[in-house]
Amino acid sequence: MILPLPSLNSLSVQAVADKLATGESSIAELLQVCLQRIELREFQVRAWTYLDIDHAKKQADKWEQVLKDISEQGTINCSGPQTPKPVSFESYPLLGIPVAVKDIFATLEMPTCWGTEIYQNRYLKYEAAVVSNLKSAGAIILGKTVTTALATATAGSTTNPHNMAHTPGGSSSGSAAAVADGMVPLAIGSQTMGSVLRPAAYCGVFGFKPSFGLISRYGMMPVSQVLDHVGVFARSLDDIQRLLTVLVKPDVRAPDCQSSEQIVSFEQPWSGKLENEGRSIRLGLIKTPHWRHAEEVAQSRLLQAVDVLRQADVTVDLVSLPTEFDRYWSIVQKLCAYGLYQNHGTLLTEYPDQCSPLLESWLKRGQSISDNAYQQACQGRDRYRELLAPIFAQYDAVITPVTTGPAPLGLENTGSPIFCGLWTLCGLPALNMPLGYTANGLPLGCQFVGAFYSDGQLLTIAEQCWQILKKTFGDIQIPTDVK
Repeated sequence: MILPLPSLNSLSVQAVADKLATGESSIAELLQVCLQRIELREFQVRAWTYLDIDHAKKQADKWEQVLKDISEQGTINCSGPQTPKPVSFESYPLLGIPVAVKDIFATLEMPTCWGTEIYQNRYLKYEAAVVSNLKSAGAIILGKTVTTALATATAGSTTNPHNMAHTPGGSSSGSAAAVADGMVPLAIGSQTMGSVLRPAAYCGVFGFKPSFGLISRYGMMPVSQVLDHVGVFARSLDDIQRLLTVLVKPDVRAPDCQSSEQIVSFEQPWSGKLENEGRSIRLGLIKTPHWRHAEEVAQSRLLQAVDVLRQADVTVDLVSLPTEFDRYWSIVQKLCAYGLYQNHGTLLTEYPDQCSPLLESWLKRGQSISDNAYQQACQGRDRYRELLAPIFAQYDAVITPVTTGPAPLGLENTGSPIFCGLWTLCGLPALNMPLGYTANGLPLGCQFVGAFYSDGQLLTIAEQCWQILKKTFGDIQIPTDVK
């Protein structure tokens, strides 16, 4: 018998912040709720590779004192007893919020193992930029979450919170599952092909991959220099936006994250109509060359979502891609394999017995790719960006499949990233939009994609569409029983 989920766990970060600001709840209470949920479900979900409860409680104590200091500074002086004003979270937008971090991001206080026993119990002497930024914003780093080996190969032990016989997806499996199960409100992941949006779709939460280079990759395990993205998970789009205000900033230590011109503002609230346009949203429906690989339930749910949007006066036009895009999946795989070998190829000779057959296959494939073939693949990426530009000039965003269907049965197959690969290749911002559940309770979703560095606009469009779609497909549900 699963106990009802404590109310704090089901709230958005903003709603929790309001309770903390007024003193209705405490940071210690919030942390305890998360730890209770983990104690209740982790033995089955297996989202975490490392938890340090004592360290988390010390972080909570620290931020509780900060919260107290801010509250006392904001006290109103009057003739009677002092009346505390609600606390402002401007300096600490994630004050006291527990966050999960995928185990490919370096942490000083916790081991960083990259999903493989080769680096078991390894402590690094530096920490990832995202971890530092989370700490500065007041977040509590609750622990490290399970990833596939080197974020590419063999699956970890994590199960799908909605049905534990099914995969949560990969490679950010633990991060997606922890958010979906109510263990934490926010989590950090990464995407090289489809490793944020796919697990987000399988687990039924929002997953967002920003424009290439928008979030610093310093301290993140590399797979492919041209494909790697930091991504985020949450159960509301407001929480995605709030998290991005913390993570999106230039970093001279990280390639592709050095220009202040790239920074997208996430400070403004949802704007309703598109800014300065006063018109309805225009979306392009792109089925991609691989539409036939989508299961019937995924196809029908996406087309149903399109009908719902059209009935709400959102323009959705079917858009066909030029035949040049038929090759995009092979280009994505080539770039991923090449980068994996360049960054981790020495494992073939240094740890041959600890490389799984799948990892060995990826590394050997990368070994066979010449520098010239790699450069040609990069040119293909640039060409696709050029071809997509007219589409995004005509439409505010694109709606497209995110997975081939609901989460597959079994834990070894983390699912296909084929529908995410094109947008990752082009470095475009992309979001998983939950679209309810199948008859047997597995989540479904679709993908919203925006133009390069249109991240803020994409999230505004997604919020408007979400308010329409959830009336038909329902809100995000945290599992309440075990299957």
